[in-house]
Amino acid sequence: MAQLKLGDYKSQGDSVSLAKIDGQNFTITRIEDSDYTEGDKVTRGVKITTDKEFTIDGKNFNKFHTTRVAIVEVLQNPELREKINNGDTLGPVICKKFKSEKGKDYFNFEEAA
Repeated sequence: MAQLKLGDYKSQGDSVSLAKIDGQNFTITRIEDSDYTEGDKVTRGVKITTDKEFTIDGKNFNKFHTTRVAIVEVLQNPELREKINNGDTLGPVICKKFKSEKGKDYFNFEEAA
């Protein structure tokens, strides 16, 4: 009998965590909902499409997801979402890692210089 590996049968999404492109500039070209569900708990999230691809673990991605509250609140703005999903773009922006007052890492957007 063959030894099977669970990883060979897990479905893989079309996006990776936004944290993977910490410090990179990009322009957002599309926004969609991407909630995270664990048991009965649902955490609001978003998935963005960017104007360029980034290589993560040897694969190219231009879709990134996050449940980071500060980012989700901005990107769930109905007016902003409608404009971007109808052809406007947001950016360039940069996703940066910051430290909270308690010393925890978190990510947020800034306008790219």
